[in-house]
Parts: sequence; structure tokens; C-alpha cells
Amino acid sequence: MKKILGSFELNRVCQMDCIEGMRYIPANCIDHVEADPPYNVGKEGAKVKSKKGFKAINEQWDNIEDYETFTTNWLRECYRVLKPGGSILCYGSHHSIFITGYVMRQLGFKIKTQYVWKKKNPPPSFLGTNATYATEFIILATKPGGSMTYNLDYAKAINNGKNIQNVFETALTPKREKTHGKFPCQKPLQLAVKLIQLHSNINDTVLIPFCGSGTEAVASVLTNRSFISFETNREYIELANNRLDDIDMNKSLVEKNLIS
Repeated sequence: MKKILGSFELNRVCQMDCIEGMRYIPANCIDHVEADPPYNVGKEGAKVKSKKGFKAINEQWDNIEDYETFTTNWLRECYRVLKPGGSILCYGSHHSIFITGYVMRQLGFKIKTQYVWKKKNPPPSFLGTNATYATEFIILATKPGGSMTYNLDYAKAINNGKNIQNVFETALTPKREKTHGKFPCQKPLQLAVKLIQLHSNINDTVLIPFCGSGTEAVASVLTNRSFISFETNREYIELANNRLDDIDMNKSLVEKNLIS
């Protein structure tokens, strides 16, 4: 039986702008948000070409003139649709994360933690004018009015009986997770699987405003959550759907102990 939320069928990627799409979602009905928005590297980052196998992100969707307004608009809708006590995880780099945190505070979110994703094999500093940038950040925030989910038992289960620290260290997304196509900033599946299980529960509804290659959607299905996601690029939607259709293969890519 199909699950419906507002105007949308759950567990599918909707081809529309997330700000427009979220307006059709009822208020106070989402348990958790997994957001990997544009970092605005195209606007703020250095324009570098490399012949070493690394490619700087240079996409039209990552070149936003008024990034603060864009961030405010999509986060405002996330705040509206989240249940009191619901949480949001939002990725960013130094190009974006400070604006994101500021806007969250302005909208009423309570920032709880900043996770750090440390890359074992980061791209080099192309220009050689700065240290190699080996981290990205993930802000965890909650909508006041309820108790935020943090699954301590799961945290201990994946960390030898102790609570985790706020640093995740992985390699960049491996080629085996890109067999259905390439996306310029695809996150590792094991990272998404961990984060979703730490901050939501089985049968929860997860909102994914920026679907991209579908990593968070795949992680939601693998961990028995429902999801609703938005994406404007048809090629990315096909990539995400192909990954969702091959869910057993994706499950084989994740260490068994990471899925509770």
C-alpha cells in the first residue's frame, strides 16, 4: 500500500524545487531532515582545473548570488514541517556552514552539535596557498518543543560500547557506490546510514530536500524509514531511482553491524 503525506507519495523522488515542494507538506509532520544543500562553491570557491583525477565542483546549481536568502527560504520550510523535537542534519563547508548556522538560529532552531566529517583521502590543495582541506561539517539542530531523538544504544553499538565522538572519518565515496552514475558531491553511504539511525527511529519520516544522487534516500530505505525527497535535475533523479531499485546491492556495500 502506498504511503501518502500531504500531496506526495512517500519513498519517491519528486521532480520539483524543494522550497516549492515543501509548501505542500503539512506542518509538524516530519520526524527528521537530512539536508545536503549546495555549498556555493561555484560562487565562492577558487576556479581550479586539475589533471590529477580530482574535479572542482562547477555546476550551475552551485552558483547562488544571494545564498543567505536561498538558505533562509528552504530552512524556513524545514522548520515549519518538522515536528516539535524533530531534528535536522545539514552538511556544509567553510563556504556555507557559517551562514547556515546563523540562519538556523534566526529561524528558531536550537543547534545541538556540529559533526565533522574527516576525509582519509582528501583532494589536494590545488593552488598550494592553503592547507589541504580534509573536513566538511554537519550541523545538528532541533525544533524546540519536544524531545530530540538520539539513539545512544546505537551509538554504543557502532563504537565498542562507548558513546561516539562528533568526528566521522571515512574515505571519499568509493567507486563501488557510483556504479549507477556519477554525482559531483556524493556522500559515502555508510555516513548517511550512521547519521539517520542516530537521529531517527524505525518507521519515522525523513525529509531530504536536496536528493542529488539519492544517498540519504537509499540510507532511509536500508534502515526502515520512509522518505520524501525533491530534485530538479532529471539525470540525478534517474541516478537516485536506479540506486533505489538496486537496494540489495547497496545493502551489501554497508558493513552489517552499521544497520540495526
